[in-house]
Amino acid sequence: MSQIPTSLSGLTSLRTLYLYENQLSGPIPPELGKLTSLQDLALGTNHLTSQIPTSLSGLTSLRTLYLHTNQLSGPIPPELGNLTSLQVLELSTNNLTGQIPTSLSGLTSLRTLYLYENQLSGPIPPKLGKLTSLQDLELSTNNLIGQIPTSLRALTSLRILYLNTNQLSGPIPPELGKLTSLQDLALGTNHLTGQIPTSLSGLTNLKILYLFENQLSGPIPPELGKLTSLQKLGLGTNYLTVRLRIDHNQLSENISEEFGVYPNLTFMDLSSNNFYGELTNVWGRKKQLQALKIAKNNLTGGVPLEFGSLSQLQVIDLSSNKLHGEISKEIGKLTLLLNLYLEENQLSGGIPEELGSLSHLENLDHYRNGLTGQIHGNLANSEQLHYLNLSFNYLS
Repeated sequence: MSQIPTSLSGLTSLRTLYLYENQLSGPIPPELGKLTSLQDLALGTNHLTSQIPTSLSGLTSLRTLYLHTNQLSGPIPPELGNLTSLQVLELSTNNLTGQIPTSLSGLTSLRTLYLYENQLSGPIPPKLGKLTSLQDLELSTNNLIGQIPTSLRALTSLRILYLNTNQLSGPIPPELGKLTSLQDLALGTNHLTGQIPTSLSGLTNLKILYLFENQLSGPIPPELGKLTSLQKLGLGTNYLTVRLRIDHNQLSENISEEFGVYPNLTFMDLSSNNFYGELTNVWGRKKQLQALKIAKNNLTGGVPLEFGSLSQLQVIDLSSNKLHGEISKEIGKLTLLLNLYLEENQLSGGIPEELGSLSHLENLDHYRNGLTGQIHGNLANSEQLHYLNLSFNYLS
């Protein structure tokens, strides 16, 4: 490995200097600050060490500065705030410390600010709200504290906001709902409290919403169902309660991984999406669940035996999936069950006699499966039953 030669400072007409993805080591030569015609400087993905030279503040024509993926240390020089032509500032994946300089708010042409994966501390400067040209702001994986500034509401061009994996506290500012260009919002793995603001429903272009691993409480706003562009939703490891309804969207996740938590939910409707995977035994932890609707998705596997422990369940709708195996007799333990919809799957075996114990059952639909055997007379014990559809099976 070799160092960047200081002799490059003699190339005074140089406009572009790309040295990224090499084996360069040692410090960034302060002499590079003499290249006053320089517009693009890329030194990323090397083994550069020491601090960022304050002399780089002399590169007043600079439009892009890439110093990411090195071993740079020390603070971010406040003098970088003098680079008023800068459009991209990429300092991520280093060992930078100290606070984010408020002087960066002077970079009014900035479109991209990457400071993630460092050891930055202190609060997020409210003056970053002055960077109204910003489209991508990523401050994740640092040691930032304090609240999310409400001043960020002025960043109306913002498409990506990553503040995850810090030590941020306080509520999620409702003002974030004004960032209508936002596509990715990641606030997970912090210490955020309070409720999820209903104003986030105004982020109609949102594709990713990660709020997991915080201390959020209260209900999941039904208004989130308006986020019809949403592809990934992470709300796990919080204190959220009550209802989750995100049916009739185009969400696509492995349901065995993404929804195995949320033990306090009472109502869950994920119908008419593109969820896939199996209903694993972790679904048996949802002891408060009263209604489970995951119809019209791409679920595989069987109906877990653990469903029999969900004593509060009144509605099960797993219709129009690719479930196979036998109907678990454990469902017969759900004495409060009103509706059981398993139609249009690939279920086999017989109808469990235990379903006759469901004295409150009103609707039972097993249409279009591969069920065999006899229809048990003990279904007559379900005196409230007013809809029964067992057609298109192999029953006798």
